[in-house]
Amino acid sequence: MPVIIEGYLTQQKLAVALVQIFGERWVGAELRHPKSRRRWDMAIHGAIGYQVVEYDGDEHYCNSLKIKADMEKDRLASESGWRVVRIPYWVQLDSVMLDHYFQVQAAIEQNFPHGFITTKFFPASFCEKGIHRFESELASLPESVRQAVIASLRDRAGEHGVDYVVPSALRHLVS
Repeated sequence: MPVIIEGYLTQQKLAVALVQIFGERWVGAELRHPKSRRRWDMAIHGAIGYQVVEYDGDEHYCNSLKIKADMEKDRLASESGWRVVRIPYWVQLDSVMLDHYFQVQAAIEQNFPHGFITTKFFPASFCEKGIHRFESELASLPESVRQAVIASLRDRAGEHGVDYVVPSALRHLVS
């Protein structure tokens, strides 16, 4: 039976889907590091330790101190032997992305497309470090997902104007 995700992916919908997919390997909706005050949104127990999962909303691209904290959390997780999976708000969880992030195959029915569809937080609103983060994450995506995100930026640029959607450093993506 497929995992069904209705509408735009949220942290809560992601957690529900991962519980269905990973079952007994699901650790919980929050994991705290035993030697620090850091916590991750959710975790899965893997063959060689934890996979910590973070759902990154728009503040993870607009707030440089949030980006700094994320980098510190990634470093701490790595030092603990944990693998970090960061899922940005502009990507949906479908079968392609499940395989990309977790190397797991499962049927997922997702009726919402990848990209900047309903949000009003576009890359033009990101801080400098958020633009670099977005560019790096976009480059790491499977080609079909990357193209869907880029197409959504083109659509939003046509709707709102390219200056308000895509920063000058990324305009090559939509031209």
